Amino acid sequence: MIPADCHADAESARRCVNGELVAEELTTTARGLVVAWLHARGLPDTEIARRARMSTYTAFRIRSRLGLRAHTADCSRSNARGA
Repeated sequence: MIPADCHADAESARRCVNGELVAEELTTTARGLVVAWLHARGLPDTEIARRARMSTYTAFRIRSRLGLRAHTADCSRSNARGA
């Protein structure tokens, strides 16, 4: 659960995920929420960056700082090929 004092950050993060704000407009906490939420959906850094309109390096850096493991670009496609 997000503490009440972070409510504005959560709202800004939600708006970013919905495409209403770019990541540059967010606080550090809100950007962390965006990356964590999109990562929880199984998205790789490149897709997180595209959706949040941030650089891939920024998405990688935030994900790493949060201690989240990287997702591959498309696990299902590689599994379909038997790799």
